[in-house]
Amino acid sequence: MRRLRGIILSFGILLLIVPGAPAAEVLTNDAIVTMVKAGLGEELIVNKIKISQGQYDLSTAALLRLKTDGVSEPIIKAMLEASAKPESLGTKSEQAVAPLPAGAQEAQEKAAIALYRQGKTAEAAVEFDKLIAGNPNDEGLKVWKALALLEQARGMRDAKAPQYKPLVLNAWAILRAMGQEQQANPDWNLAVGKALWLNERPERGKGFVEKAVSLRPNYAEALLLLGDMAYDEKGLSNTADPTVRWRSIMALRKAYENFLAAADVPPDQRAEALFKMDMISADFEKKNEAARDYWQQAVAADPDSRYGRMAQEKLNTMPAK
Repeated sequence: MRRLRGIILSFGILLLIVPGAPAAEVLTNDAIVTMVKAGLGEELIVNKIKISQGQYDLSTAALLRLKTDGVSEPIIKAMLEASAKPESLGTKSEQAVAPLPAGAQEAQEKAAIALYRQGKTAEAAVEFDKLIAGNPNDEGLKVWKALALLEQARGMRDAKAPQYKPLVLNAWAILRAMGQEQQANPDWNLAVGKALWLNERPERGKGFVEKAVSLRPNYAEALLLLGDMAYDEKGLSNTADPTVRWRSIMALRKAYENFLAAADVPPDQRAEALFKMDMISADFEKKNEAARDYWQQAVAADPDSRYGRMAQEKLNTMPAK
């Protein structure tokens, strides 16, 4: 009971961190620039504008700033067209969208999840938006949308792109709107934990992720995230006492080993964990041959996944034996 109160308190504290967050994602000029600078394709951004609510500054000065920031004319045109639609039609979230037939919806949902698993998180978010438009009360789809945004933000953070925070806040807005009745939902707890972690509150985030595992033992994605959190913590001990550093490395290795030992680990996530095991070997233990072996295993697990491709790139640049 004390632990549950602590988790609820952590949730309440985060509400104060992001006061007044909107209940749904609303695109702005800054969001468009963020997507452009993240390297998303022009067609993808235009489609995102078409299916999302928008509050754009389209003054002459703002249009010139968009051009300076690298936003193409087709994207700016899509922003103008979206803003010019009659208000009487209502916002996109208010318009009735006919739900897909059951079979077609299941196929589209599987396709969106596949994009997410392949690391194509921006494309996945767009597909989840389409599904949510026809099924506005489907909480599971909303969690998937939040996870897609958070994974996109994590990729930007890993690439040292400073514009990842708006994606975290957009995901948080989705999760917050779902309310505390989701506390028994392991997927929601995972997403909240990831949002806290990306918002530089790892200890609070860890509590939610651990709760996700307690609700769903052997929850592969949650176990993997705990390993990522341990990886971040390990980085803080690089200059610490050698014994402390070694213990932290062993704890990190154990976290990923626990994940790999879980039942029914999806191939893309197995590739991700193996890729991160090779980072332990190469970066911290200085065992390059062990790293090579993990890279090869990652490619074999899922060559088309994000981490499978990254492992292949490492192998391509590694000197031959």
